[in-house]
Amino acid sequence: MSFPRKSYDVVIVGGGHNGLVAGAYLSRAGLSTLVLERRRVIGGASATEELWPGFRFNTAAHLMGLLQPKIILDLELQKFGYEVIELPPQVHPLADGSHFVLWSDRQRFAAELGRYSRKDAAAYPAFEATLDRIGRVFQKLLWEIPFDPRSLHPLDLIDRLRFLWRQRAIAPVFADLYELLTASAFDYLSRRFESEAALAVLGYYPAAAAGQTVSIHTPGTAYYLLRGAVRDSTTSAGSTGVVRGGMGSIPEAIAASGRRFGLEVRTDAEVASILASNGRASGVALASGEEIGARVVVANAAARSTFLDLVDPSLLPDGFLDEIRVFRDTASSFKIHWALDRLPAFDGFPADRAGFAYPVQFRVAPSVDYVEASYTAMKAGRIAERPYLTVLTQSVADPSLAPEGGHVVSLYGGHVPFKPQGGWDEAGRQAIRAAALGALEEHAPGFSSAILHEQILAPSDFEDIFGLPGGNPHHADVDLDRLFFRRPALGYADYRSPVPGLYLASASVHPGGGVTGVPGHNAARVILADLKRRRR
Repeated sequence: MSFPRKSYDVVIVGGGHNGLVAGAYLSRAGLSTLVLERRRVIGGASATEELWPGFRFNTAAHLMGLLQPKIILDLELQKFGYEVIELPPQVHPLADGSHFVLWSDRQRFAAELGRYSRKDAAAYPAFEATLDRIGRVFQKLLWEIPFDPRSLHPLDLIDRLRFLWRQRAIAPVFADLYELLTASAFDYLSRRFESEAALAVLGYYPAAAAGQTVSIHTPGTAYYLLRGAVRDSTTSAGSTGVVRGGMGSIPEAIAASGRRFGLEVRTDAEVASILASNGRASGVALASGEEIGARVVVANAAARSTFLDLVDPSLLPDGFLDEIRVFRDTASSFKIHWALDRLPAFDGFPADRAGFAYPVQFRVAPSVDYVEASYTAMKAGRIAERPYLTVLTQSVADPSLAPEGGHVVSLYGGHVPFKPQGGWDEAGRQAIRAAALGALEEHAPGFSSAILHEQILAPSDFEDIFGLPGGNPHHADVDLDRLFFRRPALGYADYRSPVPGLYLASASVHPGGGVTGVPGHNAARVILADLKRRRR
């Protein structure tokens, strides 16, 4: 079958949120831009899908915690259906049978800590103040274009000095920042808090929910304590929470914003290879045989799949693929989606004390040792007998996701091996289910009797379905040796690739994963600057 060859200024490989952000900015700048998505829905890991009639789920990412206000406001996403619903605080039952409520109000959070330790309550304000100071530095650092520190070119040295001046606020917090980047979450928290409750609650995200195969004792995991501080939630862009209609409303709003300026988006359009002419990216070839020309190609896919699967290796410099191959990217988390015929009840939830009726967000990780035991089991190649769990009953906050009387529950948990020998068969998935339900029903007895339908996603499914290498939502571990100018490789961290005309705009580049939109925004900036320079 022959296809008429079309051509655009920009073709973007992958319709995840970062690819769409790049496309919207480039279209707004007047460039003809096409986004190609291999799946039937846009959004990548931030998609919402109807798995069973009337039941809609965020099949990968489930909370809006990091989408940057600048992007929301620049692209006017609130005009195109983007709306965040704030949730009641998370509830975290502990080993002593008590329930910790993670208040967003810091005075109330400190008072909650005070139920376990007066010293911890007194230490909490200084802990948050330190994270705030470093978070403000990172909020600015998000928008920087990483440089090659080896370059001695005079213009690069001048740019380096400008960078240091813009980031001069790092100096007063450098010692604290260094500790966060190098210490384990356990060590960092233990230096400041004494109670098991503080360690279990504050250490939960670094130890369990970061989406990587790490322990609370892994050096560098303290860095994840910054997560809540790298987004300013005080602007007119709003706060964090769940997105009305599901996470898929984010890419839909971005695409709608871009369409005003001519952005085109195609689904069911798998890219088989990135074309090159005279050593420069010149378009893409689809699996269907269609070829599409472009002045610029943007890969919203992972660096690993882009360079190992789509690019002719003869175009890449010696040693580059070795850098890409050694990405540490294996994840150990799973996800289960349940369609229920009724709302499950959680035993012991202190609704009167909490002041809200239902724990929409519920954790199962009663102690540091509990989570560590799941990590140890995974390292031995076993499914944890009692995995850690984050339970989100989003239909309580957004009834549009389920039919009347029904509910949707998404459970995120771990640790389990990424891919056992022979892969995940049905017996393995049922073992994940049994372990998860066993842990969950200790807090929600009879939960399983409400299940109508279920989908079990093992870690390797996130690679197979969403193209996340190793199942890792960040595409590669966000470690000190893979940050800023070393992401994805030294000398190629500025969103440009070794192939002229080919750029990266995914979680594989600065600042990494999470639904931030920053890689797409920054890549568009670099592309527009390069095109302007070429015209001159």
